[in-house]
Amino acid sequence: MQATAPASSARSRSQGRHQLWLIVGVIVVAALVTWFADTNLNLYKQQLFVLSAIWAIVAVALALTSGFTGVFSLGQIGFLAIGAYVSAILSMPPTVKQPMLLPGLPTWLATFDTTGWQPQVALLFASIIAGLVAALIGLLVGAPLMRLSGHYVAVATMGFLIIVNAVAVNWDDVTRGARGLSQIPTSTNPWTASIWAAIAVYVCLRLRNSPYGRAMIASRENLIAARGIGVSVLNTRLRAFVVSAFLTGVAGSLLAHQIGTVAPSAFYFATTFNVIIMVVLGGMGSISGAVIGAIIMTVTPELMRPLERGFELGPITVGTAYGLSNIILAVAFIAIMIVRPQGLFGEQELGLTLLGRRTPQQEWAGEDIAITPELAPEVDAPIPDPRA
Repeated sequence: MQATAPASSARSRSQGRHQLWLIVGVIVVAALVTWFADTNLNLYKQQLFVLSAIWAIVAVALALTSGFTGVFSLGQIGFLAIGAYVSAILSMPPTVKQPMLLPGLPTWLATFDTTGWQPQVALLFASIIAGLVAALIGLLVGAPLMRLSGHYVAVATMGFLIIVNAVAVNWDDVTRGARGLSQIPTSTNPWTASIWAAIAVYVCLRLRNSPYGRAMIASRENLIAARGIGVSVLNTRLRAFVVSAFLTGVAGSLLAHQIGTVAPSAFYFATTFNVIIMVVLGGMGSISGAVIGAIIMTVTPELMRPLERGFELGPITVGTAYGLSNIILAVAFIAIMIVRPQGLFGEQELGLTLLGRRTPQQEWAGEDIAITPELAPEVDAPIPDPRA
């Protein structure tokens, strides 16, 4: 054992260096891509870039809940709506929040003004508050719901989404109902969206490779066995649900400040199923897959939009066909699920597992250690004769 201590220490230092260089490399690549998008793309393509980053946050957050713990949530977009409305009310100028327009707001909130702040500081403040409010509601909602399993929790979380949508539509004094809120500062830019997306990916990877992450996966794989070894299934699921709610609330804030308006119709079943497709397409247990799925489902429909205006394929001429891009995407998605039902990545990551903390058990399990006489002197010892 004394001989293995220096080797183990050297392996730990080597893995630490590899982890540091990987983090630096990912940061450099992400910064270069964001710089290119911010300086060389036109406004339309920049908006696609920002939307891809925002939906990547939502997809990663859903993967944390549904992919790691096995709790299939249909209410994730409810937290997106909460984050969007909270940040919108905080950021709108007081002239828009007058009692005549929004009589349900308390005085301190109606007069709260961030218009004089630096735009990115105001956005950061609104995003953090929106995430915290979403996390608090996630804690209150998740405490009873995370006791359920299977399709029961899916139906219950869908009920939460319906409640959020009903409140947004009918609480006219605060949300302006179906008309929604407008005049929200459009301060979300490629850098802001990229930084939050990187934070979401890093947090989820760290959680996955931590004892909490292993407890999540254990409860997903075998609920009874996880309880038998002392895993608190409720606390494990609730922790993932709250973190997921916070990240989704932040994404809602970024989305509200990207389009400048918030309406209940943008946060309902269509958006829910779109995000689910992102996660399932990439792989329920993969953070990288969730990011790639979000990018595919955001960019591909826009790239295929010209097909709806008509095209020629050899001797075949196709006229105007609205919705054709959605049909092609649906057929492609069905084909992928038939060929690869676990998604594009399954539970694999694009070389990003080193971003999470490795335990001593993982370090030993990942090493191919040759047993030598120096490490195990008894290997070369003669085998005793049992007849002696």
